[in-house]
Amino acid sequence: MKTHDEAEAAGDLSLADHYNQAMPYALELDDPDPEKKASRKQLWHYMASQEYTCVSPEMQEEFLIKYQIPFAERYGLVAYGCCEDLTHKIKILKTIPNLRRIAVSPFANLEKSAAQIGTDYVISYRPSPADMVSYDFSPERIKRILKRDLSICKGLHFDITLKDVETVERDPQRIAQWIRLVKECLLESGIPAEI
Repeated sequence: MKTHDEAEAAGDLSLADHYNQAMPYALELDDPDPEKKASRKQLWHYMASQEYTCVSPEMQEEFLIKYQIPFAERYGLVAYGCCEDLTHKIKILKTIPNLRRIAVSPFANLEKSAAQIGTDYVISYRPSPADMVSYDFSPERIKRILKRDLSICKGLHFDITLKDVETVERDPQRIAQWIRLVKECLLESGIPAEI
């Protein structure tokens, strides 16, 4: 906390110092700009709990969340989660001030998570990169998975984040193809898209 306080007091933060694992644009915050100094209240902060994946929600709240909250409350908006399964921990995440975005990883139950998150937060939907671009690139499989999951997210606030891609089997065009498939699925599902 002392380091964070000192960095802000020294003017070390700019509007380019957002951390949320995605594009840091939000109506409540100024757009990123490396030329403009910023306070933490003008920035996104990102927190995760991958090391607590196998810990109960009660233990996570006692031994992690209550120590993360003093950091979180000093920032404008907070994004939480990476690759961990937060399905059974969303209730405790909702105690984080300024929480805006919750990661729903490939290991989480999207349906149960979405039901808890509702329209109160942004679902950071993260399909499995293995299923999407990493092996046996299959547009049919990709569209089947995306359509199933988009039907769960329809009417909610969500973004789609393809992350932790380890391989595209020497075919970088898979990423561009995947983006086209996502756009098609959004259109076919009747979901307005901003890509």
